[in-house]
Amino acid sequence: MARARVHAYQRGWLQSKRPPMPTLSIGNLSAGGTGKTPLLLHAVEWLQRHDARVGVLSRGYGGDEGRILEERHPEAQLVENPDRRAGLRQLQQQGGAEVLLLDDGFQHLRLQRDLDVVLLDATRPFGRCLPAGLLRESPRALRRAHAIVLSRTELVSKDEVERIWAEVDRIRAGCPSLPRLEGGMQAKDLRRLHDGRLQPVSAFADRSVRLASGIGNPGSFEALVRSLGIAVLDHQLAGDHHAWKPEDCASWDGEHPVLVTEKDGVKLRPFAPQNVWELRADWVFHRGQDEWEDLLNRFYLPVRAARIEPLWSAHDPDGRAVE
Repeated sequence: MARARVHAYQRGWLQSKRPPMPTLSIGNLSAGGTGKTPLLLHAVEWLQRHDARVGVLSRGYGGDEGRILEERHPEAQLVENPDRRAGLRQLQQQGGAEVLLLDDGFQHLRLQRDLDVVLLDATRPFGRCLPAGLLRESPRALRRAHAIVLSRTELVSKDEVERIWAEVDRIRAGCPSLPRLEGGMQAKDLRRLHDGRLQPVSAFADRSVRLASGIGNPGSFEALVRSLGIAVLDHQLAGDHHAWKPEDCASWDGEHPVLVTEKDGVKLRPFAPQNVWELRADWVFHRGQDEWEDLLNRFYLPVRAARIEPLWSAHDPDGRAVE
């Protein structure tokens, strides 16, 4: 079904709309849990650092990604709407956005994009399609990607990373070659939900904690915590985008701290016990950062050129200002 839908858009039987600004989609093949949100935040940070006015379109499912974006990058314009075209109209009405980022946009073909970035989780890169597996569409869909980022490479062996890239090359045989982009999560700090107090991750080294998470790949969260030298006593698992309630925290007010992800923290903050901390983490490239920044530079180039054109047209060919 997914392949037929893509084919219909490629043939023009279904119509897609081109946004009036450079558009970058960050998505994946699977039903969540690849590190998409951290990479999106990384892209927003880079674009804002280079003076871009960024708009983000998100489906708004679960609400956690949007809250994190608002906290970390309040200057970015966020519109949450499962109808991406309606969301684009909202963003245009607000005005000001020069570039557009589509959160989880790989399968949402009603909007065209200039750069299609797809993440693959190195701990579970391939598999079967829904409902038998986690994939929304076949790995063959990687053939239409403009960039592929292999995430969580720090959790697998180098041989496994090379095996994954070999399979990607086989799937994309005959397509243009792509740079090998690899990255994962790096712990930043810990923030207590009760009062916002910050602690370095080193403050929890050699301590025993409990974990709770409602994300797509809870194993990656636990692996990150363990890599910091923190002993994990148990891990309370909930579904992806879980809507936490006070009763979920009934057993948390004990002697051991409870660590949660930033996605879970934004929902737990109003009622979390005093011993609950969110582990904040940032995306970091292990390979291909220069190539990634080159992609973003080329994506952002039309905006820079549009800014320069009015200044250039105000001068004659000899460089003298026009009276």
